[in-house]
Amino acid sequence: MKNDNVLLGIDLGTSSVKSILMDATGSILGIAREEYEIYAPAIARAEQHPETWWQATCRSIRAVLSNAKVAPSAIAGAGFSGQMHGTVLLDKDQQLLRPAIIWADQRSASQVDRVMAHLGIEQMAKLTCNRLAAGFMAATLLWLRENEPESISRARISLLPKDYIRFRMTGELATDYSDASSTLLFDVRSRQWSQQLLELLDLPAKLLPEIYEAAEVVGEITGEAASETGLRKGTPVVAGGGDQPVAAFGNGIIDDGSVLLTIGTGGQLFTPLSSIAYDPELRTHTFCHCVRQKWFLMGAMLSAGLSLNWFRQHFCAANQVVDFEDLSNRAAQVSPGAESLFFLPYLLGERTPWMDADARGAFIGLSLRHTLNHLSRAILEGVTFAMRDSLEIFKSLGVKTSSVVVSGGGSGSAVWRQIIADIFGCQVIRANVSEQAAVGAAMLAGLGCGIYENPEAACHRIVTYDNAVDPIPGNVDFYNQMYQIFKELYPALKNRFREMAHVRSSSSQ
Repeated sequence: MKNDNVLLGIDLGTSSVKSILMDATGSILGIAREEYEIYAPAIARAEQHPETWWQATCRSIRAVLSNAKVAPSAIAGAGFSGQMHGTVLLDKDQQLLRPAIIWADQRSASQVDRVMAHLGIEQMAKLTCNRLAAGFMAATLLWLRENEPESISRARISLLPKDYIRFRMTGELATDYSDASSTLLFDVRSRQWSQQLLELLDLPAKLLPEIYEAAEVVGEITGEAASETGLRKGTPVVAGGGDQPVAAFGNGIIDDGSVLLTIGTGGQLFTPLSSIAYDPELRTHTFCHCVRQKWFLMGAMLSAGLSLNWFRQHFCAANQVVDFEDLSNRAAQVSPGAESLFFLPYLLGERTPWMDADARGAFIGLSLRHTLNHLSRAILEGVTFAMRDSLEIFKSLGVKTSSVVVSGGGSGSAVWRQIIADIFGCQVIRANVSEQAAVGAAMLAGLGCGIYENPEAACHRIVTYDNAVDPIPGNVDFYNQMYQIFKELYPALKNRFREMAHVRSSSSQ
C-alpha cells in the first residue's frame, strides 16, 4: 500500500500489547495484539518481565505490518501509550536487574502507610498534589531499598513500562511528563522531579531519566530494533504517555470541561485542566496530560466491568447468561432502582473516594422479590454511583460539564449509557474511534512528525461523536434520591470492613 503518512501507535497494556497502523485521517489500516500474563510470585505481588513486553511488541509490529500490507518506509513515526506506575530497573550496562514490579502490586503497602503517616496529606498535597499508593514507583523503590538493597545499589536507571520499550527501539533513556507525574516522585506544579521529596524519602535522583513532552521526538529506530521489529531504521519515535491521558487524547478529551468516563475492568473519570487543581483530601489524582502544558484530574475505581464479570462467571451459569450483553438485557427489564437494591462495587477495595484497601463489595436491600435481573441492574447502577463520587469531587473543584464521553467495554451497553446519563444528570456520547489508547499514541507520533499542527487539529481531524443519550428527567430526580443513600453506605460499614480484614489476617496466619 502506498501512503507516506502512516502512523504507528503502540499500546503497552497490563494483559497485552496492541500495535495499530493508521493514516493521517484516523482510518485504521491494521491492528495486531499479543497477550501475556501477570506473574504473581507471592500473595499481593504482581510482576512482568520487560523482555516479555519487548518480544510481544516485536511480534505485534511485524504482524500489523504484514496484515496492513504497509511498507516500513511509509511509516512517518511511532508513539506509545503505556500502563502507568510500574518500575523497571537497569544496571550500568543497561541490562535488566529483575522483573518489573507493576501497578497492581501491593507489597509496598507498609511503606505507603509509613510515608503518609510521616508526611501527612497536607505535605503530600504541597509536594505532589497526590496521595502515594502501593504499586507507584516511589513506593516500589522504597520496598526494594528495604528488601532487595542489592537491586537498588546496582541500579543505574528506573524506567516506566512503555519507556523500556522505547529504550529498546531507540537506545534512549527517557520518560514523559504524564508518566513521570504518576511515579509520585514528581512536582506536578513545576513539572519537574521533586528534589525535596527525593531527599525526604532518601532516594537517589540519578535513578530518574530526562523528561520530554509526549509528542516530542526522543530518538529513532536503531538498526538492531529495525531487524527485530521490521521497522525502517531511522523512523522517528516520540516519547508517548501514560495510558489514561493518551486514551483521553484518542477520545478528543483535551479541553477544560470535557469529561471522559472509561468503563473497563476498572473505571476512571478524567477531565483536562489548563491550570493546576487538586482535591485537598487527595481522593483523586492530578497528573500532567500528554498534551503540552495541560494537567488532568482523575478519579479511579477498581471494580467496574470486573464486578459484572465476577457476577456472570460465578452466579449466572445456571441461567445461561453467557456474556455481558445478556446481563445488560436482563438489567433493561428492571425499572430504575432495582426495587431499592444497592450494590457496593468494592470487590478489590476502593480508590476514589475512600482510598481503602479493606473495603468490600455488598448487595444491600435484598428481598424475596429480587431476581437475577434485579441484581444485574443493581451492579450497573452501583458502579455508576461509585463513579459519580468522582464527579462530585470534580464539581467541588469547579469542573462544569454538559456532557460525558464514555469509553471502554461497558460503553457498548445502551442500557448502561442511559443509566450513566440519568445518574450523572447530563448527556452521554461516544467517540467514533476504536482502540483509543493506540490511536492516541499514533496521534502523538503525528504531532511529533509535523503531520498535525497542534493537538486541537489532530482531534478535529480524527475524532467525531455519536450515540448521544439524554437524561430522563424523572429518572434523574429518582437517582438523586438513591445517590444520597448510596454515599452513606460505605461510611456506615467502614469499621466493619476493617474488622473483617483483621479477621481475615488472623485466619490466614
